[in-house]
Amino acid sequence: MTPASVALDFAPLDLAESEPPSALDLVTLTILAVNCLGPATMRSATYGKAHRVVVSDPRVGAVFRAALDLMGETRRTDRLIEVVVETNGASAA
Repeated sequence: MTPASVALDFAPLDLAESEPPSALDLVTLTILAVNCLGPATMRSATYGKAHRVVVSDPRVGAVFRAALDLMGETRRTDRLIEVVVETNGASAA
């Protein structure tokens, strides 16, 4: 398994024709990180095996992948964690 890479798109949005994008709630994001990534990093560090974390929001997936990429520089077992975005009952990487 290779480390996930994240490409964030900063293209300007035409907000006149669409609804404003909803921002990620930082408190909710922190709780998700603690509840999802915390146990996954503990298991991968303890057992040295790959682990999959499933999230429902692509933005949360991007943030988690970016965090794991940075953490993976100092703790190699964090590279074993895969973040998968599940949409409509089907999972997509």
